[in-house]
Amino acid sequence: MEIKKILNNNVVISLKGNSEVVVMGRGLAYGKKIGDLLLAENIEKVYELSGDGQSRVTDLLSGIPDEVLEIADAIATFAKETITGKVNDSLFLTLADHINGVVIRLKDNIVVKNFLLWDIKRFFPEEYAIGQKAIEQISRKYDIKLDEDEAGFIAMHIVNSELGSRNSSAASQLTKLIEEIITIVKYSLQVSLNEEDIYYQRFMTHLRFFAERVLSKKVSTKPDEMDDALFKMIAFKYPQAYRTTQKISGFLLQTLDYHASHDEQMYLTIHLARIIEKE
Repeated sequence: MEIKKILNNNVVISLKGNSEVVVMGRGLAYGKKIGDLLLAENIEKVYELSGDGQSRVTDLLSGIPDEVLEIADAIATFAKETITGKVNDSLFLTLADHINGVVIRLKDNIVVKNFLLWDIKRFFPEEYAIGQKAIEQISRKYDIKLDEDEAGFIAMHIVNSELGSRNSSAASQLTKLIEEIITIVKYSLQVSLNEEDIYYQRFMTHLRFFAERVLSKKVSTKPDEMDDALFKMIAFKYPQAYRTTQKISGFLLQTLDYHASHDEQMYLTIHLARIIEKE
């Protein structure tokens, strides 16, 4: 790989095909100049960026200290190894930018409140747990006190990365949609949802991925696998759950122009029926 731009001794910009990549390694660029080839044994990490990540990567990273890049790299790597879904390489870039901003703000005693924290902890526990580990690492490195609001912000960056979205508010939109569906469920079923219940947790896992499909408008091009007879049978067997599903489907159609398939409606109905049976 050829050096396109040197950011510091440990980080350079190179090309992989027609795409810019961030290449990291201790002492990677020491004694090097633009146009020199990188030694494979010195390369520790390669981050491939796409879309608007490419256009701003050089300006962004050149202003971030090495220790921040190392922390962002460690968190992004841990997230990739831990998270069930696919984590985009752009997470490294957004984390580096965010953490650098956090350190600067705290030096000026500026604290930002995360108003979505409660929902983030409920809806994205896996990502929030990584956020907690991240703030512990940042706090130790800079001898500062970070509260759980920052763990929530880092969790949101991870969710955005999983969604593969260039829109920084994607996690907020997903959180809002899940909350709206949960509200419909509560009022329709007239039940208090037990967050410790295994069926509730399974429903939340299903709901998250369903909400992601809704926001990305990923409508299946395959015909519904569930035949009409089975659809009617489940609707008849679980009338209360099915009515709630219809309210959810109507809400999605009206607000997001999303047509829930029979498969999607049935899986929602079954999950809701299990919650009702536990009451």
